Amino acid sequence: MIYKGIKEIIEKLENSKAPFLYFILTFFFAVLLRNFLEISPNFDALKRIMPHYTLSYIASALILIILFHLATKEKIEKISRVILPCYLILISVPILDFIFSLGKGFTVGYMYPGRGGYDNMLLRFFTFFGPIETHGITIGMRIEIALALIGCFIYFFIKKRSVIRSLIFSFFTYSLIFLFCSMPYVMRALLNISGLEYDYSDPLAINFYLLLIFIFSVWLFYLYNKTYFIAFFKDIRPFRILHFQLMFVLGVVLAKVTLPIMLQLTEETLFHYPFIMIAILFAALFTITTNNIVDYDIDKESNKERPLVSGTIPITHYKSISWIFLLLAVVYSSAVDFRTLFLILVVIGNYFLYSMPPLRLKRIPFFSKLLISINSFVFFFLGYGFASGTPEIPVAIIVFFLVAFTAAINFIDIKDYEGDKKAGIKTLPTMLGLKKSKLIIGLFFLIAYIIPAFIFNILRNIPFLTSSIIFGLTEFSLINRKNYNEKPVFIVYLSSIILLIVYLILL
Repeated sequence: MIYKGIKEIIEKLENSKAPFLYFILTFFFAVLLRNFLEISPNFDALKRIMPHYTLSYIASALILIILFHLATKEKIEKISRVILPCYLILISVPILDFIFSLGKGFTVGYMYPGRGGYDNMLLRFFTFFGPIETHGITIGMRIEIALALIGCFIYFFIKKRSVIRSLIFSFFTYSLIFLFCSMPYVMRALLNISGLEYDYSDPLAINFYLLLIFIFSVWLFYLYNKTYFIAFFKDIRPFRILHFQLMFVLGVVLAKVTLPIMLQLTEETLFHYPFIMIAILFAALFTITTNNIVDYDIDKESNKERPLVSGTIPITHYKSISWIFLLLAVVYSSAVDFRTLFLILVVIGNYFLYSMPPLRLKRIPFFSKLLISINSFVFFFLGYGFASGTPEIPVAIIVFFLVAFTAAINFIDIKDYEGDKKAGIKTLPTMLGLKKSKLIIGLFFLIAYIIPAFIFNILRNIPFLTSSIIFGLTEFSLINRKNYNEKPVFIVYLSSIILLIVYLILL
């Protein structure tokens, strides 16, 4: 009867008509209640610890959903509808600890390196966390984990009807839980590999879990719907995203070259540099998806392989995923600092003004590309300011972005010539015709490659100047090819930026 009852509960959760958002909110409110019962009434500690605890629960939920999928091959959404509400078991820990301590309560915490008897982790693994203590892995936690493992075994058995398979994946589940309970050891290993000294803190834990959440989220999205994942991957516009990320890197490197600063790897930069790159990725994905939504009619003419035009992803799902990208861009930029969040929002806002109604400034020929140039400068500014700590950038560099870069970036309209012409969008190609506009844009590119030699005052550096002219002439030739292809133009351009970065590093 117990087995049948649990099976019915699982089926009801899996087939519930309630919106999936309700399951997510159930998870968050269960976590909120656990934090209240565990830390209250010390609200100073609650404010400091709650983000860290909440992120750890999110990371654990993501990896458990992945593990359950690997064990059962069940749909991700069905598994999530079971696992997320089950996090209500979290509230049992403070209640059980309160009861067993006769009202005194125990101190819940990780197993830390160098504390108490937590050095022999292999022994603790095979003895279910070792001796029961009043701090660390308390009796309430052990009961909670034991009940969770029993529930996992029953779930695996219901799905696959195999005792051996259920035992194996229950063991994997226990291993994951043990890993999360001893996560400071993993943090210490990461810092030691990076050549940094380990010193546990809540900011370190927050950054570490955010990194795990990014990795698990990408993996989970792939398992959720491989078709969607591949469609987004094909439409990710890697050259554009790489351009913006290289602008950030160029800013960092140029700050090192032009200012008397020493770039050192610290605990903060170990996480903040990748978080900025992740925020740039998600900001770009949000702008790509929103642009695709409003450019549907244009893409039917010139980009028929895109997800909406090809029908690979329904419009409702596509819109929902775009908002998730925006949320993640905000989360990871916020994890760095306010300046990063502000500049990421500036970039997103500029692209919204450029491509979205009611303004849709992309319809203004030539000068609309100023917004894209500003975005490129914003990422350069972000890298320069992040590395140097100063907002002061040479005026010549600012002018280069606003003038030369604005002119050259018009090449992105060549590929969309047919679609833009049919939609009545005025660009240099639609106004001047392909042949004349390609000639002008090619000249813009050539000039843009020569100008840095003046900016960096290295006209006497013949190899640098020669390389710039060669790259400029190559781009001119690629743009004016009869059978135009945007990809080689991007490859040559990005290669030149990478070589410039390497050259500046070696100066």
